[in-house]
Amino acid sequence: MRTLMPFVVAGFLAAHPARAAAGDSPVERASLTGLTVMSVVVEDLGPLVGNLGLATEALQSDVERRLRQAGLSITPDADAYLYVHVTVADPGASLPLPYVVDVSLMQEVTLPRGVKTRTPLQCPTWSVNRLGLATSNRLRALLSDRVSEFVDQFVTAYRSVNPRG
Repeated sequence: MRTLMPFVVAGFLAAHPARAAAGDSPVERASLTGLTVMSVVVEDLGPLVGNLGLATEALQSDVERRLRQAGLSITPDADAYLYVHVTVADPGASLPLPYVVDVSLMQEVTLPRGVKTRTPLQCPTWSVNRLGLATSNRLRALLSDRVSEFVDQFVTAYRSVNPRG
């Protein structure tokens, strides 16, 4: 069974490629300049993660609380939103669980193809993500910690281009 693990992880990686469109470089941080309000969207965590004790609503509340404590304005209907997506695969009872945590800021962007053909799109302009493995008894704490770490990294990126007045 252990010989299957590299194939399980490789399949998981192929199904969840890292985004090449955004990161946490100075260019991506510049896209946060002047952002005054945002919302938070946490993708449904699914039954596997829920059965291990981490609820989507609890994670959403924690992310919103962390952002508000950092002085960011959060409203449910903002055009820009911090998007939290956690994916966990279940390769079987005897194997660790592969997971991906992705936190990205989605903003409306416009392609520069002439004034009459500009169509706004929602795209990630800043993001961080990580792939890992965890046992089922450590998964809940590990996912919560990783999301908190990435939200703190977002706040740092945001404050680097929007210092407190």
